[in-house]
Amino acid sequence: MQKQLVVTVIGTDKPGIVESLADVITRQQGNWLGSAMSELAGQFAGILHVCVPDEHYRSLCEALALLPGLTISFAEGTPTAEPPHQVMMTVTGNDRPGIVREMASILRQLNINVSDLTTGCEPAPHSGAPLFYAHALVALPPQLELDDLITALESLSDDLMVDIDQAFAD
Repeated sequence: MQKQLVVTVIGTDKPGIVESLADVITRQQGNWLGSAMSELAGQFAGILHVCVPDEHYRSLCEALALLPGLTISFAEGTPTAEPPHQVMMTVTGNDRPGIVREMASILRQLNINVSDLTTGCEPAPHSGAPLFYAHALVALPPQLELDDLITALESLSDDLMVDIDQAFAD
C-alpha cells in the first residue's frame, strides 16, 4: 500500500534545497508527484505531494525532518476523486490594502475553491503606480456562470479587470 504525504518546507533560500529534498525522497522509496515552490523575501517556501510505500512513510518523515536549516511539517494526503470544473483567472487592478481579502471573500461567497494562487505587485507600465495581480486556478460549483464570477469580482473596484482562460472551462 502507498501513502499520500503533503510536505511543507520553509528555510533561508540557498542553492541545493530542492536537490536535498529530492535525494531524501528518492532514498526512502518515495515518488515526488507534485510541488509548488517559491523564494519570497529571502525565504524558500515549498509544498510537495509525495507518494511513499507504507513501510517507508515513517523513515521518510524522519529523514526529511533532519534536513539542516529547514522547518518541515507533514500532513497525510488523500487521493482526489473526480477533478472539479476548473478555470484559470487573472485579476489586475491598482494595488491597495485588503484587495486579497476582498477577492477571497467573493470567492467564498460563490462557493469557489482556490486550487492555486499567485499574487504580486509590479509597477504599472505608464504611471509606475503599484499594480496588483492575481493568477488563480479555481474550482467552480456546477451552477455558477462565468459571467457571474467576473461581475462579482469586478464589483470590488472600478479599475479591477478579470480575465478567464476558457481553455480550462468545460
